[in-house]
Amino acid sequence: MLILRILSGLVFWTVAIEARSVLNRQTHRSDVKHFESKLDITAGYWSPSTSSIDWCERNYVVTKYIAEFWNCISSLVMCLLAGILFVHGLYNRVEKRFLFLCLSFGIIGFGSAYFHGTLTHVGQMADELPMVYSMIIWWFILFRMDQFNKLTNKIYAFDLAIVFGIFYGVLWTYLHSLQSFVIIFQAHFALMVLGGIIKLTFLYRQTQHHTQSIMHLIMMYVGLLGPAIICWIIDQQLCERMNSKDGFNPQLHAWWHLFCAVDAHVGIVCGEGMRLLSINFKQYQAKHANLPRKSFKPEDHLHIDFHFGLPFVDYSNAKQIEKAKKQ
Repeated sequence: MLILRILSGLVFWTVAIEARSVLNRQTHRSDVKHFESKLDITAGYWSPSTSSIDWCERNYVVTKYIAEFWNCISSLVMCLLAGILFVHGLYNRVEKRFLFLCLSFGIIGFGSAYFHGTLTHVGQMADELPMVYSMIIWWFILFRMDQFNKLTNKIYAFDLAIVFGIFYGVLWTYLHSLQSFVIIFQAHFALMVLGGIIKLTFLYRQTQHHTQSIMHLIMMYVGLLGPAIICWIIDQQLCERMNSKDGFNPQLHAWWHLFCAVDAHVGIVCGEGMRLLSINFKQYQAKHANLPRKSFKPEDHLHIDFHFGLPFVDYSNAKQIEKAKKQ
């Protein structure tokens, strides 16, 4: 709760202080990253554009109130999936770390819709900063997957990972709000995703996580990145041709949003499944201390349900989670 409050408050505080000067500098920009020979200067309700990037979708075509209509609408799918996971988590009383991750997932969706709908600097920050925050929470979950330590000293009750996460979020927020580093941000986020995948793979190799269900979720999580990246690249490299008079723009950046939304959903479910196995494994060791680790059968402790093609963790034995927390 602490890290979410600090980071969310920090966004508004920093952006509010720096927004006026940034907007003044960027009202007439010549350094906007775009993917056609000429920058789209179509005016609409939110004009002038103050973001540091303009995507391939033509601006204000569907309505004068939304700059990039399809990119904006497709972003809301993230909010929908995040809301479903959040309600599912509340109903099954999952740990707060996963509720925070679902919230950050939903905030990304709202921020992305705001950004593509307005093409403003503030909208761009509302899109890009939560992406980093969500990866900080994701990394915390991954690197605390098998830990159940409770902080007994309430006066000095600080988790080093939380402190570092807050510091990193504060630092990135300040630097990125001053200057929207498009390439640096994209490379930075890609490295955070790659690092998470590597850690996820190492966790899978542990006895308590080594199940076909987890393997299939990881394969889905990594596999969905393929078509997402293809859409991302083609949308940029063939933008001029797709937006030509005789061309057709399939709005591949909007498809990128859809693939990423499903991918994030699968990643969260995979994390929940691994954490449930870690909790069950801890309980199993407490009851069977004399048995070897390999006697634990993780496939007996995790079941994944699919609804409308999307995976969800079956928390039929959710009482085990509450029991583990009280230990």
